[in-house]
Amino acid sequence: MHPQKKIVISIAILLFAFLAKGQQQDGSVLERRVTLRVENQAIDNILAQISWQAGVYFSYDAVAVKADQKCSVEAENKSLYTVLHQLFDSDKYNLIERENQIIISLRPEMLPVDEIRADSIPVKYFFLSGKLVEDRKAKPVPYASVSVLNQPIGTISNLDGEFLLKLHPKNINDTVVISSMGYAQILLPACKLLDEDLFILKPISIRIKEVTVTAISAQKLLENIRLNLERNYTAHPRLMTAFYRETVEQDDAYINVSEAVLEILKSPYANTVRTDLVRLVKGRKSPDVQPFRWLNFKLQGGPFTIVQLDVVKTMESFISEEFQGNYKYEVSRVVWYHEQPVYVLTFTPVSENVFPGYMGELYVHRESFAIVHASFRFNKSSLKEATSTMIRKKPPKVIARPTYVQYNVNYQQYQGKWHLSTAQASVKFKVKSKRDRLNSEFHSVSDLLITNIQPTELKRFPSDERFNRDDVFVERLGQFDEKYWENYNIIKPDEDLRNAFKEK
Repeated sequence: MHPQKKIVISIAILLFAFLAKGQQQDGSVLERRVTLRVENQAIDNILAQISWQAGVYFSYDAVAVKADQKCSVEAENKSLYTVLHQLFDSDKYNLIERENQIIISLRPEMLPVDEIRADSIPVKYFFLSGKLVEDRKAKPVPYASVSVLNQPIGTISNLDGEFLLKLHPKNINDTVVISSMGYAQILLPACKLLDEDLFILKPISIRIKEVTVTAISAQKLLENIRLNLERNYTAHPRLMTAFYRETVEQDDAYINVSEAVLEILKSPYANTVRTDLVRLVKGRKSPDVQPFRWLNFKLQGGPFTIVQLDVVKTMESFISEEFQGNYKYEVSRVVWYHEQPVYVLTFTPVSENVFPGYMGELYVHRESFAIVHASFRFNKSSLKEATSTMIRKKPPKVIARPTYVQYNVNYQQYQGKWHLSTAQASVKFKVKSKRDRLNSEFHSVSDLLITNIQPTELKRFPSDERFNRDDVFVERLGQFDEKYWENYNIIKPDEDLRNAFKEK
């Protein structure tokens, strides 16, 4: 390194309540917003103003940066990332973080070979957040997908339409896709999310011309689904990172919120015998979780069982050729789903005696015949039968029965193959007990979000690390911690959930 080195340090007057988006405790300092209007001023003076306003320090090699060079900057509530790249060409300079310091340096390819050093500074992820609302009504858009184009990285919006996407700096210029059924997609560079808080999705209603719709029978569609399974879904094991959240409400009041980052060892889709394995990476639960006093029931949606909602992998009864005779099918319509035409295949049990009697819809890609979405629930007669399979045990003289069971599953394409993307189980129970003067409805919602996918040579997880069907989820979790999730992608809690975690 050149012996002459100039360090610019501005003493930040931290009089600002950094309320702008991007001020997360664990996120990159480059997310912080500044407002700046300077004309024909020296770079060192501009950096001093940014330092004072954003509460950061700068350091740079005087050989790499000409501090007296005059520049002009105009930025209204823009991220440091955007403002600094107005001053320093991203093709020539690196912006490296070290705690509350930004080091401005030449890219390695711009340096002589003898000056290139190994980078030992920990990587700071970008925490990109915002809110998705519908055009005109400003209504929040929940469960919208926010993902990196052609990468297995993503998240979904919460019930308030808010999202939080954590990205490695190498992905900050990649394209982010925001999509939800019934709305036009938004595609924009990830770095643009640093400067925006609100994203407006425009409703669309695309009617596919009848001449382009090829008539197909339900039986032929089911046959094509099964014939194309190996072509549409991976034939190799995959290691998935996932976020899982389980909530339980009693009469619309939260009594438990539990969350975890999981690893899922996904066996090949062609191997329907080999069960997918799940293990805990880290997890937490809301404070003062009370034991479920009146009923100990097994929810359809724990970390083990919610992974079984991958209906393609498990060949659920309404897909399996063996049980096809138990259902009535109809190709009801063709719709536009995530910018692609899909068949909507509806199914209902042929009689009340079929168990499990599912009714619902499959969205089938019109060209490849891949299942891209499944929504299904128990019919009334199956709800009665489900009591014995869903409730493990209950105290004497307690009446408990499921009143509503609904499942939703989504798939996403990556490297030419479709993979499990999200799954949700929503289960309601009616619980009565004269002795305890109890007459309540309990509602459990379990959400699974796949946040990353990698190839793997793993065959199994150690038995002591695996989640099993009978494991009690909350017993394996730690307590609430503001910085708990680090760089893992999660589903951002909505306001009610945030309050549930804070209640003591």
